[in-house]
Amino acid sequence: MTTKDWNITKLQVLRQCHRKFYFAYETALHTFSDPFRRKAYELSKMKTLKMWQGSVIDWMITNEILSAYVDHQIPDYQAIAHRGVALAKRQFEFSKNRFYHDNDISRSEAGPDWAILDIHESLAPVRDEELTRVYESIGQVLVDFPTYASPVYGKNMEQYLLSARFLRPDAKQLKYEYDGVKVQPQIDLISYMGKSMHVIDWKVTEKDDADYSRQLLLGGIVALRFSREKYRKEKWRPLPTLADVKLIEFNLLSGNHKEHVFNKDAVANALDSVYLLSEDQDELSESRPWEQLDIEDYERTSKASTCAVCNFKNLCRHIILNGLNYDEAEYIKLVQNQELENLTV
Repeated sequence: MTTKDWNITKLQVLRQCHRKFYFAYETALHTFSDPFRRKAYELSKMKTLKMWQGSVIDWMITNEILSAYVDHQIPDYQAIAHRGVALAKRQFEFSKNRFYHDNDISRSEAGPDWAILDIHESLAPVRDEELTRVYESIGQVLVDFPTYASPVYGKNMEQYLLSARFLRPDAKQLKYEYDGVKVQPQIDLISYMGKSMHVIDWKVTEKDDADYSRQLLLGGIVALRFSREKYRKEKWRPLPTLADVKLIEFNLLSGNHKEHVFNKDAVANALDSVYLLSEDQDELSESRPWEQLDIEDYERTSKASTCAVCNFKNLCRHIILNGLNYDEAEYIKLVQNQELENLTV
């Protein structure tokens, strides 16, 4: 039986709009060999100012703060805040100069400076004070991080992270196969406290939805399975159970956190949804190569609110108005002149 990769974000997009799914996951391609597919790729990576702010904070916590605690060292938070703001400024300049559309600059070469902001794709103006607030927020969150209340009562985040037996940041390599579907959720941090473990997801928005909870649940399932395998290999007893896992949603912008339910019913429902939603994905594309896909097979949503916040809305409108063909020069002109923004197609 062929194993299928499962992706919570991909399936969330599938349920929002089939045409959006076509652009984001069927068409997007990082190479410059096909301008249409490259543009879909760029739009799939494009961020609003709020999303960009959160991504910088997330990157700095994972790569600078947690890496220090892994080595049982206390980070220099003022220095890290300074570097976080400097990183954000480099990313802003990279995007402003549209280096992301330069065939001579690869994403791996640019490293963490690589970024695409929606304001630069559309040449929309941004006020200096708005940008200043973004930089100030990044610096403030990074400085405040060690003082935030932790998942352990009476300990702040610095005390909490220093007391952990072991920290596993950005645990992308952990996976679990369920009925032919490979589940490999994004896990921001697993903090091991003896036999128990805290699966932590950094959150940078205020939005709550079922897909977010499901992602965290799957992180708990994968973390528990990995831990039980380790115990068996080392012949340790007793094995960790569901009761040893806590799922923590941690909002980096507010410093607040909350625990999600992790029990047999929650686990069963999450795994069932994985299989059902992966079938929806297969029914749409039927595992065909891109050249055999027909954009008209991917219906557009009827919800104006979904279209309004879609990264692909202008590309979608251009394709429809241009007889389902992509003309890069025409597309760029229309986008930068704001001629596609209020069109109804």
